[in-house]
Amino acid sequence: MTDHGNGETRIVLVAGAVRSAGVAGHHDYTGGCHLLATLLHRVPGVSCVVAEQGWPDDERELTDANAVAFYDNGGGKQGFLADETRRARLLALASRGCGLVLLHQAAGFPREHVSLGQQLFGGVYVAGESGRGHWKSRHRDFPRHPITQDLRPWTMRDGWLNDIRFATDTEDAVTPLLWSDKRHAGDASGGPAAVVSWAFAPSARGRAFVFTGGDNHRIWQEDSVRRLIAGGLLWSAGATVPRSHEWSAMSSADVLAHQTPRTSPIPRALKSFGRRVRRTLSGRRKW
Repeated sequence: MTDHGNGETRIVLVAGAVRSAGVAGHHDYTGGCHLLATLLHRVPGVSCVVAEQGWPDDERELTDANAVAFYDNGGGKQGFLADETRRARLLALASRGCGLVLLHQAAGFPREHVSLGQQLFGGVYVAGESGRGHWKSRHRDFPRHPITQDLRPWTMRDGWLNDIRFATDTEDAVTPLLWSDKRHAGDASGGPAAVVSWAFAPSARGRAFVFTGGDNHRIWQEDSVRRLIAGGLLWSAGATVPRSHEWSAMSSADVLAHQTPRTSPIPRALKSFGRRVRRTLSGRRKW
């Protein structure tokens, strides 16, 4: 953990690019990061900053960070995997004890970077080997861990990445926190293949927290989801997770206020009609 001299814990939240058009709330990385910043600013001794478009414009934001979180696309589209310099920066952050956090698809690594992901996070999603999908699951079995303290059961449909490829040489440093698959629907009996969130505490690097849900902004309506993810950020940064529920409280209106405005996509039927009109006007097809 970085020593700031004044006891302040500093967290950087990095949001991936959000398309201007699309379904409201879908992959709203920016809205989610700003909502988390609102919660974290309520915790005494904690400050945070949000960087958009996948990487901070000013990399000095990372210099004294206690934790850096990435809520982003996956499969190599992550801003932190864009080039060798950024990948080296990530390793350097972890080596000095900075915590690292992955949310949703940011946990999906291309094969050439799986080893890096396993070093930093204990495990990653690998296309073609891991599982993914959308389903409803009920979460009620929580292990004893600072991140999961005082969580209340919740049921929600989300988009998950599971069957994670965990590194065998660091598996003792991994603590599963949530499970979800279509068969067990959130029950811990799903076993290792159903793990969708975990804490990683390696001896030689900073802590890490991963939550593979977060497909839609509606997840933030659930207090326990807010507490789990914000708590994962605080734990990764070496800070104490508050036991009270005041700091994580948020009304439905406040949650929606953080959602990024979107231009609604053109309905499929209207698109088809437009294509027919264009073909007719061009003389290639008659009514």
